[in-house]
Order: sequence, then C-alpha cells, then structure tokens
Amino acid sequence: MHLVKTAAAALGACGLWATTLAATTPVPNAWSTALAKRHQRGRYDDCPEVNRGSFIINQYQLYPENADWDEDACLVYFGSLWNATVAIYDPYIDDFISILEFDNITRTGTEHIGGVAWDRFTGLITILVDSAAPWATAGADVSGTNLILKWDPNTQTTLWTVNLTETTHGKYGAFQDIETDKRGYTYVVGTYPGSILRINANGTEVIPWYGPLQTTNSTIPGLGGLVALGPEGNLLLANDAGNGSIYRLDTRDPLAPRTLTQVPIRPDVRYNDTDAIYAPPLYNGTVLLVSSHASGIQVLVSRDGSWTSAEHLGTIPNPPQGTPADVANATIGSAVTAAVQIGPNAVYIIDDWLADPWVTGQVAGNRTLFPMPDITAQIKTLLRLR
Repeated sequence: MHLVKTAAAALGACGLWATTLAATTPVPNAWSTALAKRHQRGRYDDCPEVNRGSFIINQYQLYPENADWDEDACLVYFGSLWNATVAIYDPYIDDFISILEFDNITRTGTEHIGGVAWDRFTGLITILVDSAAPWATAGADVSGTNLILKWDPNTQTTLWTVNLTETTHGKYGAFQDIETDKRGYTYVVGTYPGSILRINANGTEVIPWYGPLQTTNSTIPGLGGLVALGPEGNLLLANDAGNGSIYRLDTRDPLAPRTLTQVPIRPDVRYNDTDAIYAPPLYNGTVLLVSSHASGIQVLVSRDGSWTSAEHLGTIPNPPQGTPADVANATIGSAVTAAVQIGPNAVYIIDDWLADPWVTGQVAGNRTLFPMPDITAQIKTLLRLR
C-alpha cells in the first residue's frame, strides 16, 4: 500500500483490542476436510502445477493488497484491504474456501488488512492489521491501532495478537509488510517514516529493530516491503517506497538493527512508487520482483543470491503483452501492489484499486472482477536475455 490510499471518510479513533483475536467466520465442514487433506499431502513439491495462464477472480470486494502462497496447503492467502479480511483461495477449483473476519477490525473502515504471509519454517500465517489513517493522510496522521496476528491454519485459530502501537506510541506507523526467520522472529516494515519492528516467537516482546531515523516529519516515505531469504531467513531485503532503492541486512548481525546496506543496481533503474517486493520460491532467492504502482513489476536478479549487487533485467508492464483481452481490460485503473507465486511454477501480478468510491454504508467499492495477469513467461524471457 502507498501514498494514494484514500479512507478519509471512515477515519476515526481506534480502540485497543484484547491480546487474542479469533476469526469469526469458520471454514465450512466440507472445506475444512479438504484443507486437512491438503495439509496431509506434504509440502511444496506435492502441490500440482498451476497452468491457468492469466485469469480473473470473481469475488465481490476482494481488493487484494498482497498475497502469499501456502506451500503446505496449496492455497493462496489474500489480504483483502478495505474490508480488512483474509480470503483463502484454492486455485485448483477457482474458489474461496474461507473468508476470515475479525472482531473490531473487519469492515470498520479504520483498519486495513494488506500484509499476509505464510511462514515456511512453521506453516503459520502472519496477518498484519494496519491503521487507515497514515494512508489517507500521506503520513501526516500516523495514529490508530496496528496489530500482528499469528494464525494457525491447522486449528483455524489465532495463537496470539500483538499491538504494535504500544511500542511505537503513535509516533510512526503505516505498517505494510511482514517476514519471518528460522529463529521464530517476525519482522514488520513501516513506511511513515521507515522502520522495522521485531517480534519474538511467542508474541510477548516487540522491539524497534530498525529506525525510524527521525519522527519529526512522518510524511517522508521510507521502507515499503520485506523479503527474508536464505536457509534460515537471515538475509533481509527491503525497498525504499519513495525511490525504489533496495537494501539488505543480515538479521544475525548485532549491528543489523542500526544499519541498512544499499544494494547497487546495474543499470540503476528505480521507481518512485514502489510497494511490495517478492522473491518467487521458484528461483531460490536469486530473483526479486519489485512492484511499481504505475510501471508494473521490476525484475532484479542476484546470480549468486547474496544480493551484494543486483542486475535490472527489465520491467514487466501491467498487463504484460499477450494478456487475454478480458484480463487486460479488467486491469484498467488498477495499481500494481505486489506479485505472488501460485503453485510450484506460476507467478502473477496483484492488482488493486485505491480510489474506487465506496458503496453507501460499506467500506469498499463495488468491484467484483479482479485480474491475475500471469508473468511467468516474461520473467523466464528476461532471465534468458542476460
């Protein structure tokens, strides 16, 4: 999510929630059985290939800000921005098996859910609830409650909830992306101004792990996305949401919280409207996809996976050339907010609409068709050209 988010009509004071929150929409029995069978099948390599090409999801008010692929269950978790829900999608049947709703969060208008991430080390799902105020005011107002929920897809329960605002004291915010490492730490990136918070494995401790370097002017955008790479998830990459620079740090380094090292990009192509960054598992941490609202998906590569430097291979427009007409038409007016791998073989653009007028009495627009442009072939072509 980024500067043009508009939710001013629904802004207001946000109360504090209890330390645990439960999803209020259960998975129906039939879907629960299907989900359990998926978990029993095993991990990533057991998920069937997704060979659908570009397609359209038909789901009222989905408005996906970000998504992640669950390599255990072979499911996609979408962060449904405006309604503040998590939509669990099965690409093999083209349907949602559940929409997770949360007390005092869902459809409040004062809270978003964008960031959602599958933890490859534990199989748990991390859900980021962020205040709407910073996005409606371009950082001028960073008030409101920000939460991290750790959700267990096997038991369909929230294990713990952390209130980030108790750590930030309302001086900085605009949290929008999350990552985890093998040690059990959860990292949360904030944009106004740039910051990273770190949460321990059981959710009992939150520390300001990086920045912000200043809090006097919260309208200066900082970090926008996170990626954790390597066998232990210790190589953390982040992007500057304002100028598209990429930074790296080693989470095991005792100096890491105080310094970010910029990754040189050759040629030095950067965008001033970047959102989420993503490393498709397909490429084992050597390819980074940087979403630009207006330009599409920038493809960067680090041949050895160290990210001491990066090559800019090109930028895939939204929609890419050759996209079927119905999918291409469905992208009109959208902003590219992220990318996601679905299945063991396919990579997609995530489009969102940041200015749709809300339906009267609701907190989202009336959009139903949400395109998923396939960029798998374009990435492969760019890799072959260099």
